[in-house]
Amino acid sequence: MTFAASEASLAAGTPYELHEFQLGESAVYYRYADAVADVTYNGNDYTACYCQGSEIEAGSNAVKSATTVRVDWSNPFAWLYTAGAPEEIVHYVRYKGHGADVQAIFRGDVTQVVFKQSARKGSRYAEISIDPYTMAMQRPGLITQFQRLCGVDLYSTPCGLLRATWKVSGTLSGVSGNVLTSTTFGAEADGWWTGGDILVNSCRRWIIEHSGDTVRIVPGIAGLAVGQAFDVWPGCDHSIATCHTKFSNRANFRGQPNIPDEDPGSSWGIL
Repeated sequence: MTFAASEASLAAGTPYELHEFQLGESAVYYRYADAVADVTYNGNDYTACYCQGSEIEAGSNAVKSATTVRVDWSNPFAWLYTAGAPEEIVHYVRYKGHGADVQAIFRGDVTQVVFKQSARKGSRYAEISIDPYTMAMQRPGLITQFQRLCGVDLYSTPCGLLRATWKVSGTLSGVSGNVLTSTTFGAEADGWWTGGDILVNSCRRWIIEHSGDTVRIVPGIAGLAVGQAFDVWPGCDHSIATCHTKFSNRANFRGQPNIPDEDPGSSWGIL
């Protein structure tokens, strides 16, 4: 029988659902099957577990088209959100299958994970909220603002700086909550890494403070230990001075540093 025939049948269908979560554009996937046994589809293994997807409403209202997935409180994917949401956009695909016939029925991005407890049964679960791709069509387009600071993301295409060029690797020598220590950090002047990011233990985090051989990250990362390797990138305060002196990237600066001050008698400070 075809998928359509199985879906319409009152007795011959054997429905199950597959849920796939992908961290950004990386090759890190979490795959689960709402089925009685593990399922292999398209060469990938989906682990059978409690992962109940809500109904999907097809229509012109993108908000109503959003969906949720309930999983166990200790589900490995949901547990990523206990310390803070992943920095990457998390892509989601739901498949529905009948035997060997499988079709994708929903694609979107994860917006949040909320840990809840049922008042009636006292059971704990995590609820994953997912917006459809069509939700992005309701967002306003990019707008270049008239401002002194550069408005583009560091290491983005408009910025022009390459991550591979500015990446520095090191090893952690100390971990205390969200404060990390390494001689790699101390090799640069205070503030060099502030505003940059670090990739450690397969998690990317923003650096909000750098002093000596320590940096402070947000949010924290569970499971960090002394001796773990990391990659780190310097940060930018989006001023033309930093763009010019630190990165030699003035040609790609996207701000307007010579906007006059409110006080017409003050100097413009043209660089």
